[in-house]
Order: sequence, then structure tokens, then C-alpha cells
Amino acid sequence: MRAQLIKNTIAYLCQCQQARTMGHPVSYLTDPAWLVNVAINRRAGWPDDPSLSRGSAMPVNGRYPRKASGDNYNHLGLIAYEINTPRLIVREARLGEWRKLILKRLPDRISKGGDL
Repeated sequence: MRAQLIKNTIAYLCQCQQARTMGHPVSYLTDPAWLVNVAINRRAGWPDDPSLSRGSAMPVNGRYPRKASGDNYNHLGLIAYEINTPRLIVREARLGEWRKLILKRLPDRISKGGDL
């Protein structure tokens, strides 16, 4: 039974690789690189992302790291979009948990409290 499950999984990964090579769009469930990465992480005992997003990460103090959760990465994507949009002012308060990192790397792109 277990051998058949492994064969089915490998066959599915091969189909996903062929589809990706032919140019078909991929998602989390059909991206062979992502699927293999998650399988390796699960085998290592790393927890899955408890948020609405999918993924896994090395545990910190036995728990899923907060900054690795999909909800926080979604927030980071929104901030990146705003920072890269011309004529859009991004204030420091908007950065949330990413404040230190972004201010260190892009200090000139973020507006301080009273700046216009």
C-alpha cells in the first residue's frame, strides 16, 4: 500500500513537471519544486503554516515562526507594492512588523511622521 502511494506521488510530480515545462500555469498544488520542498520540510518535522497561506518553516522554540506565516508575507507584499508605486507616500506606521528591516534597507523611501 505504501509503495503504491509513493508511486502515485512520483507520477503526479512528473505530470506537474511536464505541465510546467510546456508552459501551463502553476499554483502551489501543481508547482513541483514547491511540492518537493514542502515534502522535505514535513519529513523533517517542520510545521505547516497555520494561516490561510500554504508553506512550512523551521520551528522556532517549537512553534511556527510568526514572520514566516503567510498572513505576514501577504502584508509584506502589500507594503512592497506601495513602496514601488510612484507618487504614493508610505508612512513609517504602515510598515508594521517589517519596520526595522525596511527602514534599514530603504530609509529614503519611507515618510516619517510629519513629512509630506
